[in-house]
Amino acid sequence: MKNQLLTLALVICALFSFTSSVDAQNKEGGMQFDLYHAVPPHQGIIFRAVSTVSDGETVDVSVLGNLGLRFQYYVKPKFALGLDLNYTKRTADRTYVGGITGLSYTDAIQQTIIRAMIRTSWEFVDSEKFHMNWANSIGYRTADWTLSSTDPLFIPDADWTGGGFPAFRTAIGMRVMFTENVGLNLEIGVGGGSVANGGLTIAL
Repeated sequence: MKNQLLTLALVICALFSFTSSVDAQNKEGGMQFDLYHAVPPHQGIIFRAVSTVSDGETVDVSVLGNLGLRFQYYVKPKFALGLDLNYTKRTADRTYVGGITGLSYTDAIQQTIIRAMIRTSWEFVDSEKFHMNWANSIGYRTADWTLSSTDPLFIPDADWTGGGFPAFRTAIGMRVMFTENVGLNLEIGVGGGSVANGGLTIAL
């Protein structure tokens, strides 16, 4: 699936590159803000596994995010430096019947992820209404877990305490501008959040 999405982005790039022209929006000193959300919501490997139920169990999984804000400042025409900040919150409630007591219990799992990354972006398609870029980001990621249960015998696993890790992302992005200052964005990449995300672009 990831390979197919990346191939699609490259094909679109090839189609538009023949008609590219210089756009004053991306000149030196210009700025852009992207507000984005994962497409679809970024459930994650662990929460996909948690959502698998056994006989006598019910699991309710909800996800907010990957919700983020990208900022970039053009230090040269078509080349920008900036930040990528994003947030993800996942929760899962597992309801089951205790084997010893025969009573119904609920285990609640919550994960909160925050990423802050420095970002570089090279605009390789730069027409009046359509832009494409190759972006690379590196930074820091926290992943905090909260575990609770109505089962008095529940003992949290010490390995689920979260912590900080390096974060990175490489991606192909595109923007369709409806006016000089407002447009939509779509990005497809690996690492640092969801495979695909999209949202609103503001250019200054």
